[in-house]
Amino acid sequence: MVNMMILLLFLIGAYLQYSALLKRRAIRDIVISSCFLVVGVSLVLLKQFEVTLPSPMTGIETMFKPFETFVSKLLS
Repeated sequence: MVNMMILLLFLIGAYLQYSALLKRRAIRDIVISSCFLVVGVSLVLLKQFEVTLPSPMTGIETMFKPFETFVSKLLS
């Protein structure tokens, strides 16, 4: 029941937002916004179904680890 309410709220918000964007013919804004909306709804529903999600910190650490070692070698 809660999942359906979450989906309904997201759909109502999307309808209000996209109807205004359609009047302005802002197709690119609709595409980008819908991508973010799909990711957001997916994450909310996964959290609602108690699926364990990985921490985004591990990805950030992996990306910046070479830069950290380069700067630490430069400064030492």
